[in-house]
Amino acid sequence: MGIGNGEWGIGQYFSPPASPASPAPVACLWVGNAIDQVHGNRHAHIFILYVVPEHRRRGIGTALMRYVENWAIQRGDRQIGLQVFQSNKPALNLYNQLGYQTQSLWMVKFLSAEK
Repeated sequence: MGIGNGEWGIGQYFSPPASPASPAPVACLWVGNAIDQVHGNRHAHIFILYVVPEHRRRGIGTALMRYVENWAIQRGDRQIGLQVFQSNKPALNLYNQLGYQTQSLWMVKFLSAEK
């Protein structure tokens, strides 16, 4: 399951506004540090980019990505990393439009509990 689909997702952490005067968040961005495993350099890494479904396709994700890019440049980073599920086509399209390229593949093997 990916973020926001299926039985669980980050959307479960967004609660309705307490009152009309305090609107609910429409997006979430969590950025931290990672180490480039090829060159050993520290760089920005996007752990979560989430836009509430009814607010998607309005440029919010693009604006947040550009904000992170400017922040990373100001602190001297030479790259930004992120992971995305292969099935998350809207996110893949966004990242491709912003110039992101696939650098590695994350492989998994599911193990059966039965032997």
